[in-house]
Amino acid sequence: MAVSEANFVSPSGNIGCYLDRSGARCDIVRKNWQPPPAPADCDLDWGFGISVDQAKEATFTCAGDTVLGGKEKLAYGTSLRAGDFTCSSATKAMRCENTKSGHGFTLAIEQYNLF
Repeated sequence: MAVSEANFVSPSGNIGCYLDRSGARCDIVRKNWQPPPAPADCDLDWGFGISVDQAKEATFTCAGDTVLGGKEKLAYGTSLRAGDFTCSSATKAMRCENTKSGHGFTLAIEQYNLF
């Protein structure tokens, strides 16, 4: 479904995302993996969120806020699209990508993947 923006959660509530025409970001509550070390210039929360935008590949977010507050659940097997960005909910992972550049990420309790 096409939207201009959306703030949503996975059916389990473990992953929350924000999607608009400029990018996609997802944060995770519970995870069984460790993120890479935080960059030296990150004085905020690190390792709980991943984002992708128009300019670059997917990366972990250094943020003092969260996108976990969405009320709408994105059912497994469904997707949302805003401009060139798509997020898809599946039982194994949330996947968000820039369909124009091919960059994006998957995020799940057991693993993450940046591409």
